[in-house]
Amino acid sequence: MVDVLSEFLSILDSPDEKVRVVLTGLGGRTAELPPEGLEARVERLLREAGPGDPATAPEAPALGSAAEDGAVWWAHNPADWRAEQARSGLLAARAAGGRSVRYAVGHAGHSQFAVDRAHPLDGRLLGIKLDALNRLPPELLSGEAERQPQVITATAPSCEQFFSLGPGQAEHLYYLLYAPLGHVEVPPDPWGLDTSAYERERVAATTRWVRATLGGTDFTVVEPGACEGALTAPLRASGLTVTATEPHAEFRRRLSRRLGTADLTADTLEELASKRHFPADAYLLAEIFYYIDDISVVDGLPTDLLLITSSPEFIESSLLPWFSGPGKEKWRPAGRCTLVPPRMDFLVEGVAYQRKRGSVGLVYRRN
Repeated sequence: MVDVLSEFLSILDSPDEKVRVVLTGLGGRTAELPPEGLEARVERLLREAGPGDPATAPEAPALGSAAEDGAVWWAHNPADWRAEQARSGLLAARAAGGRSVRYAVGHAGHSQFAVDRAHPLDGRLLGIKLDALNRLPPELLSGEAERQPQVITATAPSCEQFFSLGPGQAEHLYYLLYAPLGHVEVPPDPWGLDTSAYERERVAATTRWVRATLGGTDFTVVEPGACEGALTAPLRASGLTVTATEPHAEFRRRLSRRLGTADLTADTLEELASKRHFPADAYLLAEIFYYIDDISVVDGLPTDLLLITSSPEFIESSLLPWFSGPGKEKWRPAGRCTLVPPRMDFLVEGVAYQRKRGSVGLVYRRN
């Protein structure tokens, strides 16, 4: 409710009209706002929309007659950094009956959005908004236990921005940030590896780099975390023998449909290191160290050659310190190559975009 308050202020500032607000994040409960002054309406609305228990939120609000044609739908961004707000945006998408929903940009600093409406507040309306926020339960502004405050400067803008999404786009955005929670199905090609010009260039550059580093095609490669096979397919097409592993069941099904079941396993990187049943000329660790807790797992891999790709920032902050520190007794650097530079790119086509961080290839040989 905090993020959509800017838009509501202009609607509620009509004291002679009755307004009905459907609270999609609270199971579809309806708040009836009688004709009265703006300050009283805001206070009533915030009281009705008090924080609930996210564990009891239904999979979709029961809206009933609230979903009539002509209703305008607002919701929190399904890519909001605050999990409860993002969840309510997802629920609104599911309840909207296929229609688009207007989402507040909210607190989603990783990305920018294709905004189709902005509502700046003048001094009077901004004062009303801040007074209303100050009447919220104190823990929303101060945080409680180990939780961060829900209301901070960044979540109380003087100009709220909105963008519209269909239900599939909302599910896609939510998945990109909250996939581990399992609330949504995996969308097709979630990271745009087959559709984004940047990602296609990254895959093509990685394929060329692997072949050039190995010096030909008569080599065996293991690719952990192959996802849907966007990189595996061109590697195999280049003539390399590639064993792809993918622990995620849905990605593994898609990988199997794309490549067949030959040389395809569910092993994690840790299992590959402990079982050691896939010796290879090289292990290609492409963009997977973001998900690995302990880099030293590479010591157990049955290979003498590591081909690693990752963003320049992650390489400098995590990989190089380990390989030049704890890992230097077992591994020596044997090459570095910029595969693609950073670039602005859509995260969800036509909806959300961000700076992709680029990719660098590192080569390490066992001592």
